[in-house]
Amino acid sequence: MERNLQKNGLINAVILLGVGVAGFIVARYVNSLAGLVSVVFIAIGLLVAAVSWFQMRLEESERLERFDLDELARGRAGSALFETKDSEIFPAQRSREQFERFFVPIFTTLLCIGQAAAAFFLWRWLSQPALAVDLKEPRMAIFFFVAVFFGLLLLGLFSANRARLENDRLLRPGAAYMLLNAWLCLAVGGGAIVVACGGLRADFYVARGLCVLLALTAVESLVMLLLEMYRPRVKGKAERPLYESRLVGLLGQPQGLVTTAAQALDYQFGFKVSETWFYRLFVEKALAVLICLQIAVLFLSTCVVFKSRASKSARLRKPLKKNRKSCFGLSPTPRKTISWLQIACRRPPKIPTRITPRAAQGAHRQ
Repeated sequence: MERNLQKNGLINAVILLGVGVAGFIVARYVNSLAGLVSVVFIAIGLLVAAVSWFQMRLEESERLERFDLDELARGRAGSALFETKDSEIFPAQRSREQFERFFVPIFTTLLCIGQAAAAFFLWRWLSQPALAVDLKEPRMAIFFFVAVFFGLLLLGLFSANRARLENDRLLRPGAAYMLLNAWLCLAVGGGAIVVACGGLRADFYVARGLCVLLALTAVESLVMLLLEMYRPRVKGKAERPLYESRLVGLLGQPQGLVTTAAQALDYQFGFKVSETWFYRLFVEKALAVLICLQIAVLFLSTCVVFKSRASKSARLRKPLKKNRKSCFGLSPTPRKTISWLQIACRRPPKIPTRITPRAAQGAHRQ
């Protein structure tokens, strides 16, 4: 079973590698800024999946080593071989302990620095005034990123459920990044759909949002590194991997937040609140629908505008001279308009004008 988990971790890393290379090529071809930023998340997930797979191999080697020594101990009880130190008997265990003690904190530190640097330079790159924000082939971007979304979602859910059922702590980080990258690909595809419908800067705003998310993951990694210094260590207890991001896991599987809230409520009230009919009806079923309805109402409210009396009387000034009617009895009427999202996406970029020395001299002479 452990060997199958290793294969699953290796498959996750290989799939992330292939998706990252293909995504970078497609994003460069269609000039998708959000697609290029999402490739950074795929690269981070690839590194995390590779490190977790290597750590799984070390733990599997340690398990096989203990199994072999137990078999020898049954046949040769009291031998001098088993009176030596553990560091001499179990080299695989020593390798695994050194890996977790030195390599994992160094890797997490470099990962935090890389996330912060990537967020800073990507935000600076997106802030350039001469940056091209137009997609060349929106349909190609929609087809590719939506297809990648379905593929990563299925594989990520399979890995996450398997890690939960078999209680494997090292398979969770790679599965969480696969689910996160699936939702990010869906966001990139959604931005391409908005661009195809007329919103020219939707892809640009999605890229900005991904930069903010990357900065948040860097802050979380820094906080985890600081808390790791003061965390008490218990010998023989399986520890949570330092490079596993709780924010990534929450975004990849939002239902984990509901599960955590249910456990907190059960502990606070002293009985199973999560098993009551009110909690199952409102929180587990109706809460997501209510949130979606509120977002839809908020979006639709930006599509309606009410004309006031002053604007309507100004518009009807000439007809009032002919018909001799008063405009004070007119009430505001609702009118349909484009939504706030369409206005924000269609807004052209602000390009600062540069005045050359010759133009300045000509304006001064005039």
